[in-house]
Amino acid sequence: MPTPENGKSIEEMYWDRVRAMSPAERYEKALRLNANVCAMVETQIREQQPGIDDHALKFVVARRYYWNEPKVLQMLDKAEKFEQE
Repeated sequence: MPTPENGKSIEEMYWDRVRAMSPAERYEKALRLNANVCAMVETQIREQQPGIDDHALKFVVARRYYWNEPKVLQMLDKAEKFEQE
């Protein structure tokens, strides 16, 4: 576990390291973080709904990502209904 250097907090040390990264490194880290979060969400959903198919899983994941965006949720509902027809 890192210890504070020169009186800096862990958060300050973290941001110092982020600032030291190149833009390409930051971009790569952000992509990896997003992929890891998506994988965790998918794992949680599969544990809660063991029989879910991959197609339905995509809609459930999207709803979790956009739970506070009513317009996006409406669009997802319409898309899901359209596909079921």
